[in-house]
Amino acid sequence: GTLQFHGKEVVVSFDEYIQLDDIQKNVLISPPQQNTPEVKAIGKKVSVVFQEDLQDSTTYTIDFGAAICDYNEKTPLEGYVFSFSTGDHIDSLAISGCVYDAATLNPVSAVLVGIHRNHEDSALSTLPFARITRTNEEGVFTLNNIQPGPYRLYAHHDDSRDFLYQPAEELPLFD
Repeated sequence: GTLQFHGKEVVVSFDEYIQLDDIQKNVLISPPQQNTPEVKAIGKKVSVVFQEDLQDSTTYTIDFGAAICDYNEKTPLEGYVFSFSTGDHIDSLAISGCVYDAATLNPVSAVLVGIHRNHEDSALSTLPFARITRTNEEGVFTLNNIQPGPYRLYAHHDDSRDFLYQPAEELPLFD
């Protein structure tokens, strides 16, 4: 909930020793960063160091997924999300839904869901998303901390992990 944040590092403290599990799979930062931030555990703290300048008047969300685990038992802290803003307020709009496989109509898990302000069809393959999230095991997603405005909503298997659509990546169906 921090406002007017202008640093390069976010540190979250816990009351016990922690470790991180599969950072690349679990941690998702929105809006997405072109240069992957450094995420590491140091004793009872998690540090996220941004490798690029943060956008002005923007709410950032760090979704740790199941990455943060208790050091001894390796029990994950499921669904821990940390939000802060470089402006004077935290954006509070949200979009929720479910993603289905177009061929089978089965829910699709772990697919990237994002929004674009640019409504051109080419935006999906040329511009990074404004906000991103992933679907859970049931294909359900919620995009949080959205600024007011019109958007286009997309979902795809981001195999390249570049937050852009590549022709070989599948495009599931929304509900």
